[in-house]
Amino acid sequence: DIPANVLSAFNEALTCHANQCYVASAIMVRKTLEELCKDRGASGDNLKARIASLRIRIVIPQELLDGMDDLRLLGNDAAHLESRVFDEIGQQEIEAAVEFTKEVLKAIYQYAALIARLKALKK
Repeated sequence: DIPANVLSAFNEALTCHANQCYVASAIMVRKTLEELCKDRGASGDNLKARIASLRIRIVIPQELLDGMDDLRLLGNDAAHLESRVFDEIGQQEIEAAVEFTKEVLKAIYQYAALIARLKALKK
């Protein structure tokens, strides 16, 4: 139940990762977050503000929301020369980012679909 635009961005992040294009993968993980925020109606002038806006729009663990901001910073490091929060953008960083993004997508999209499916089975 992941919207096509969110899934497309994440699939591109996975393709970049598989081809060892780690900087490109980090940028696409960030774009996945942008698409997710758009899908959930998050508002704000930048991604940091939109992630903060999600805190009142979705119900997921605080740690996932905090981690989304770390993914944003990783994407910033990939896209901007002056931004340096992470030491590098390599295989380890991207593998962690991809795994974390999967958990965020599960928390936002998959669990809601499973709960709805379970409720539909009740009398």
